[in-house]
Amino acid sequence: MSNLIRLVLSFIVATHATSVIADDVNYPLVTYKCNVEDDIITLTNSLLSEKEGPGFKYSEEDGTYSPWNLVEIERRPSRTRIVRTKKITRTCKLSTGEYTVTLEPKVFNRNLSGTCGATISSSFTISHDGYHIKGRTPFEDYCRGNSPVITRVTVFGKTEEVKIKRIPRFKFTSTATSPK
Repeated sequence: MSNLIRLVLSFIVATHATSVIADDVNYPLVTYKCNVEDDIITLTNSLLSEKEGPGFKYSEEDGTYSPWNLVEIERRPSRTRIVRTKKITRTCKLSTGEYTVTLEPKVFNRNLSGTCGATISSSFTISHDGYHIKGRTPFEDYCRGNSPVITRVTVFGKTEEVKIKRIPRFKFTSTATSPK
C-alpha cells in the first residue's frame, strides 16, 4: 500500500472518530458556591442543552466548571484517549470550621469510545478541618440506565450535615437547561 493511500485512510479514520465523539458529547455543568452569610456550601450537577453547551463560558469566578476541562485528551489517528486528569480544590470557612471541596472528573471510558465514550461526569470529596466527611463520591455512578444522579449537594456549616439530592437519570437528561 502506498504512503499516500495510508495517509488518506488515516485522515478519514481520524476525521470520522473525531466527528463521532463531537456529535455525542454531553455538556456537563458543575457549580460550586460558598455562601458564608447563609453558612452553606452548594454543589450542583446539571447538563447544558446542545444549543448552549458549546458556547457556554465556564468560569472559576462564577464557580462553574466542566469536567471536560479537567482531562487531557491525546488524539492520534489510531486512537483517542484520556491520558491525564486533574482536580479543583476550593476552601470555604463556615461557622464550624474550614471545609475543603475537591472536584475531579468521573471518566466512564478512557478511550472515549463505546456506549459511554463521549460521556463524562464529576466526583466530589468534602473535608472538614482536614477530615473527609464525604469521600470521593461520583455525581453519576453509571453513564446509562436509570441509575440515580446527584443533582445537588448542600453542606450546612451549623450542623456539619451533608445533604444530597438524587433524581432518576431519565429526569436528569431530559432537563438539560441553562443554569439559573
